[in-house]
Amino acid sequence: MSDLSSNVVDRPPAAAFDAIFTNLPPLDSAEYLELLEKATVRELPAQVLVRAFRQLIKAGEVAAADATLVRLLADKRFDYLGLVRGRAGKIYAPGNYGNGPDDLLQETIHEVVRTLPTDRGAFAEVAWVKFLEQRFEDARRRLYGREYDDGQPRRVEPYIDTETGEEGDPAEQVAGGLPPGVFGAGDEDMAWLGEFIRKTANEIVDPVVRYIAIDQWSDDPSPISAGTSEGGKPPLDKQLGVRRFRISRDLKKAKARLAAALMSQKDKDIRYEWLRKFVG
Repeated sequence: MSDLSSNVVDRPPAAAFDAIFTNLPPLDSAEYLELLEKATVRELPAQVLVRAFRQLIKAGEVAAADATLVRLLADKRFDYLGLVRGRAGKIYAPGNYGNGPDDLLQETIHEVVRTLPTDRGAFAEVAWVKFLEQRFEDARRRLYGREYDDGQPRRVEPYIDTETGEEGDPAEQVAGGLPPGVFGAGDEDMAWLGEFIRKTANEIVDPVVRYIAIDQWSDDPSPISAGTSEGGKPPLDKQLGVRRFRISRDLKKAKARLAAALMSQKDKDIRYEWLRKFVG
């Protein structure tokens, strides 16, 4: 399989990225936000946007960081993900008829959002194409590779919550709504979000993923594999007749789709920290 960078070179060179970054207006200024709206891809290469985003996150400049991330990953006028989009269209995995190119693209965006603020995200400041290639492979393995390497689904391992010290099992958890603070705002925004979520969930093509999304983002989400919901609904594995590991995986796919849709819309400003917590 050829890699994403086989016929592409990151241009301009690293020294030019430094020069472009040095000449940016202050990152917390209105001039910088205006530049995000108007500059061409050559004037604002991905490597420069990544460097700006990582510095803004560290400085706590949430609004400017969010605007930078939207330009990098969601604004269709500036296609920094074109190589991933093209490669996703060529991936085919037998038995995964519910996973199309759009699912793989959105899972890659999920991986990018998770990784950019970490130490590994620094690599994207100098080698955006290779960084995307790595995140694409992470996404591909998540959707296709590991589950089908030996024909058996992988166990979703329990973890220890660092805040509470309690053990959690992702395969048993429900979405149960959304983390607070998506807007840092009130009832009107939350009503908009509820309608947006319903619309996004109903547009999911895969019937199982759609069913899980609608259920888990409802006012009465079902448990994954044990007990009943507050309203008395049985667990999803009984409703759907599928294993809980598939439900956990498909819920992650639904989250990636919703996160991508929230980043792409222009009506509301979505806080990056909330988005990162949501996609997990």
